[in-house]
Amino acid sequence: AVVAVNRIRIRHLAEGGSKSAQALERLRGNQDRFFAAIVLLQNLFVVLASSIGGIAGFLIAADEDIRDAVQGYAERHPWVGDIGPVVTEMGAAGALATAGAFFGAGLIFKDERARDTGYLAASAMAQTFLLDNVLKGLTGRQRPFVADGEDHWSGPAGFFKSFDRENGGRYSSFTSGHTATAFTLATVVALQYRHRTWVPVLAYAVAAGVGLSRLTMDHHWMSDVVVGAVVGHLVARLVVRNHGRRQRLVPVLACSGRAIMFSIHYDLDPVDR
Repeated sequence: AVVAVNRIRIRHLAEGGSKSAQALERLRGNQDRFFAAIVLLQNLFVVLASSIGGIAGFLIAADEDIRDAVQGYAERHPWVGDIGPVVTEMGAAGALATAGAFFGAGLIFKDERARDTGYLAASAMAQTFLLDNVLKGLTGRQRPFVADGEDHWSGPAGFFKSFDRENGGRYSSFTSGHTATAFTLATVVALQYRHRTWVPVLAYAVAAGVGLSRLTMDHHWMSDVVVGAVVGHLVARLVVRNHGRRQRLVPVLACSGRAIMFSIHYDLDPVDR
């Protein structure tokens, strides 16, 4: 009965012009294609997860050597240490200021795209911040400057060490929050202004600069930076993708000769913009 109610609802939405409902109707009409699509999505997810895990594992194994090489380069080129603290702010206060600037400009000049960019960036950065801190608390990875480049993972115990004033921030290396925030902002801006080729290039170049600054400042390992960039990018893509969708409770009542069915579900149909 529940399946029947959902089918009625999907058919009704499809007739009303909902593209997502129409796609579901087409897939439901061909069960072979429907199940093939599910299997394909599962395989893509497995491949993506395996690829990210494999790259992260390789980098973790090479982190100490990469750290030594980066620090050696920074010592030979003093300018690297001079610009690092400036660039890295684009993964912290600078990112927040940029989001605020987009939102404010959108309100002042009545630019809907700029306003939405600021809102989406702030929303995505807040979600990235939460996910990043969960990963930091679970892994408790020691920052590279703590033991002169010796890698160590404390696990959740590192979270409790952070309450000690002497250890504050020393066991929160994985992942790089600054890098994640920078790539979150860059991805939102790049997607919102993808019709202008130079915008994505500039946005991701700045984000990459933030990641490199975290290495030269000896605050993160290479794997922290790469995984942080992936996290920020994926969160931002999801936030932008779901923009323009509404989520509300919808009651559904179905009657037949034998029973009356009542259910409540979420309506996630795109809003016409």
